[in-house]
Amino acid sequence: MKIKLLLIFVSISAFLSAQNTVSGTVSDENGTLQGQVLVFNFNKSQSVFSDANGFFSITADVSDEIRFVKDGFYRYDFKVTAESFSEKNSVIIRHVEILIPEVELKFQPTGNLEKDAQNVGVSKRVAALNSKMDEYMKSPMTEAIPENATPKSFQPHDFKEGQVNLIGVADAIGKLLSKKTTKANYYETRDFLARLKSEIDLSYYRKFGMGDEGIDRFLLYAEDIFMLSKKYRKKFDKVRISNDLMSAFGEYRKTNSLEY
Repeated sequence: MKIKLLLIFVSISAFLSAQNTVSGTVSDENGTLQGQVLVFNFNKSQSVFSDANGFFSITADVSDEIRFVKDGFYRYDFKVTAESFSEKNSVIIRHVEILIPEVELKFQPTGNLEKDAQNVGVSKRVAALNSKMDEYMKSPMTEAIPENATPKSFQPHDFKEGQVNLIGVADAIGKLLSKKTTKANYYETRDFLARLKSEIDLSYYRKFGMGDEGIDRFLLYAEDIFMLSKKYRKKFDKVRISNDLMSAFGEYRKTNSLEY
């Protein structure tokens, strides 16, 4: 009997020792500790957030890939090695540079500040449309989110089934982008969203009870925040797109009731 108990104790000890954890702190390039950083283990589909002191601890094995994501910062990838378990890891995430958008003047300046000032800024029509789109993105769903929804396969250029005013919203975006600019036009945005849904793995977001309609709303939100079609329509980088979606989802969850 004593031998059996000893074997059970040894087995439990071996099992517990196999549960390795990687821990450390997250800070920015200035040395400021960063809380609420999403720490995601891709190999185990597990995630945690760093605390107010920047500390994190997550289960991992050797060769696992851990990603650190926070809005306003570049994503950082960390490859787990044998040494990662025996030392305190210091992770540094860097701020994203803020780009000032280019302003195109459609009038010839006269030199009279009072007259010229009336032609500068966003038109009332564009401002009203931006306001309506912002309200649409933040409004809660009126339909019940289906449980255990079965994913559908979407054919490119087919936006009729399982969509919530996708063409209408994309058309509104197209009107804003109709002038000559580096932004994607209506057709480029439409084709990019179709390709995104067919080539990017969105199964992680469905774990939060999001069906096809919920996925559509989130992708439009991510497009509005990160301008994905402008950045990736010519060079479709799946890794960078997935990173931006993960960062956008952190903000999306703050204004939308989601279940996990």
